[in-house]
Amino acid sequence: MGLVYNYEGFGHFISIRLAKDGFIVYAGVLDLNGKGANKLKDRKLPNLHLVQLDVTNSVQIQEAVNRVQKTSGGLWGVINNAGFGIPGDIEFCLLDHYRKCQEVNLNGQIAIVKAFLPMIRKSKGRIVNVSSVMGRFPWPGRSNYVITKHGIETMTDSLRLEMAKFGVGVSMIEPGAFSHATGFCSDELCKQLKKYVDDMWNASTPEMKETYGEKYAYLVYQMFLEFNADYKEANAEKVLVPIMDAMVDSLVNIRPKPRYLVPGGTGLYDIFALYAIFNPYLPEFISDFIISRHTGCYKSIAEQTK
Repeated sequence: MGLVYNYEGFGHFISIRLAKDGFIVYAGVLDLNGKGANKLKDRKLPNLHLVQLDVTNSVQIQEAVNRVQKTSGGLWGVINNAGFGIPGDIEFCLLDHYRKCQEVNLNGQIAIVKAFLPMIRKSKGRIVNVSSVMGRFPWPGRSNYVITKHGIETMTDSLRLEMAKFGVGVSMIEPGAFSHATGFCSDELCKQLKKYVDDMWNASTPEMKETYGEKYAYLVYQMFLEFNADYKEANAEKVLVPIMDAMVDSLVNIRPKPRYLVPGGTGLYDIFALYAIFNPYLPEFISDFIISRHTGCYKSIAEQTK
């Protein structure tokens, strides 16, 4: 029996996979009448139950705990995969954007862990937190996101050590480049991103606007529109199989791994997964050189926007 937080990406497909494998699944959804929730309902899987769950809402979290306690014989695992990000340079991103991302990605995961740990301790079950390969290295224009993923990494490591005395397994899934196959670049989220970028630009000082220019400020939005085209073409259920396999292993393996780094991407190799593997061993001047050349962040504003 497991609890999974859902949207239209990892959580969506692992809920289906686990239900088909015979697990009783409680799938937390942000909106019971939303697109992702309706797709799950259409599957008509008798052991897949939808739960209204906003990880930033303490009332909904407690209601989810109460429902699982009342309708189940216990809880074996929690897959903690709520994720959110607002790209943009630190100087552009609003403090409210940082707070929002941290509330969902980091504080939301901690809240879910704390709420369901008593049931997991009792079953000597599993906590599976979804981080990202970006939790292992910096990335220009994505600090809002990577800060939270670095936090999930150390939180999960701390939790694993704390739960060892209770026989609870704690694992972390580190997906590589899978944005093209998740809801992260969907039409809905691209529209949200446009609003966030508008807010950043409108809140910028005259000096910032003169220094950066409007075209530079909207580069991140254009990048996500390109990802959106890949998202529409991707067969998500097939592309995400390696992630699903890692999640299942973390739940059922007698000795689950502390970390499951899962390369993605559409090419021969996932450059982000390679960064995650090698970055800890590189001196900063080398890693800075590699990342700056990959992203082009070393170029002048004029060069980046031409």
